[in-house]
Amino acid sequence: MARIRLLAPALVAAGTSLVVALGGTASATARQRPTYPTNSELRQVQLATFGCARENTAAECSRARALADPLMDHPLLSSFCKDSVWDVLQKAQTGPENSFQRRDAIDQAGERLFSRCQARSDPKPAAPTPQGPGPSGLGSGGASGFGVSPSRN
Repeated sequence: MARIRLLAPALVAAGTSLVVALGGTASATARQRPTYPTNSELRQVQLATFGCARENTAAECSRARALADPLMDHPLLSSFCKDSVWDVLQKAQTGPENSFQRRDAIDQAGERLFSRCQARSDPKPAAPTPQGPGPSGLGSGGASGFGVSPSRN
């Protein structure tokens, strides 16, 4: 019984420090929430893929892959977008010949990445319908729209 009384304060202190440590990391991760890639970041990847297609050099193609690679692990990007990122990673390779087909495939992958990965704005609410008289001169409340009005006797 005496041993339990001696160990209890140590266990409480250890538990408290563990809670503080875990609480500290939780608040640190809450402050570092990922943000959606900006259009300028996506444009940099796109321009790097265009450079790879144009120049057909290892430096340009590795730069395109290096800029695209972090997007694969980004938690906010959709799988639709990540398919385009994967295309860039697979196609941004040097080739023995800089043919039109090679350049076009890499250019299309860069264009798809930019168009598919852009942040979408929220849709605008629909404009309210006018409540004035309809085409037959009747009010919009209860009118059938066929020019026949209900009898009001």
